[in-house]
Amino acid sequence: MKYIPFLWLSLLLFNCKTSKKQVQENAVSTSENFVGIVHVAEGGCPFYIEISETLNPGKTLDFGKVYPLNLKDGMKKKGLKVSFSYSVSKAMNPEGCTADAVVVLEHIEVIP
Repeated sequence: MKYIPFLWLSLLLFNCKTSKKQVQENAVSTSENFVGIVHVAEGGCPFYIEISETLNPGKTLDFGKVYPLNLKDGMKKKGLKVSFSYSVSKAMNPEGCTADAVVVLEHIEVIP
């Protein structure tokens, strides 16, 4: 009976020192900005952004075509040149879409 308060105190002290690890949900972030061209209704995708080496000199490109999940309707114009950063998503490509990756745009702006 006299060990019960000691047991409770021990459990309380050991429990306070444990920490929970935060798990990143669905995305791996890139902080680098890329330049790309928006394509509409090509390659089986409703739209995608093409990232080429000519528009991004000196940068390592992981993907050539990305399907953005959150591209605004006003930016879904064929040939629109955009600068953007993104996070890779674990979401699936739309059926028939040949994009290299599905991404979530973090920052995007139109380049005149």
